[in-house]
Amino acid sequence: MISDNFLQLAIETAKSSPSKQKVGSVLLKKSKVIATAVNLEKKSHPLQAKFAKRAGLWQKIYLHSEIHALIKAREDADTIVVARVNKQNKLRMAAPCPCCSLALEEAGIKNIYYSTDDGFMYRYSPDTDTLETGTLTLERGETTPIMSIFKTDQ
Repeated sequence: MISDNFLQLAIETAKSSPSKQKVGSVLLKKSKVIATAVNLEKKSHPLQAKFAKRAGLWQKIYLHSEIHALIKAREDADTIVVARVNKQNKLRMAAPCPCCSLALEEAGIKNIYYSTDDGFMYRYSPDTDTLETGTLTLERGETTPIMSIFKTDQ
């Protein structure tokens, strides 16, 4: 599982977003941070527009934190942590939208952690259909809560 440090870094990154909806992403490769990014409601990027169009959501052209992190990364990644906080700095749902899910899949991101109102969730997106570990089996795209690992009551 992922270190609480990366979950906290995603939260701190989200808090630094200048946008009304504060979302931050941390992109990792083998447990090493390779990029952090925030959503930018007043900026776009051709890559954001491309995935918005492909997902049939042409209006979602403002720069999402997940795609912003992919743009900033100088190397391939295997994991992303996405957090959203409200004005009181409480966690909110930050599941990647269809545009970002498509971009993450094409970038080969296999492990996706995102905040919910109650903590963080984990979604595994493998090339194969099933991930099996000692006590956990996940089907492609299935999620599991990891609130026992990290939860904020701030």
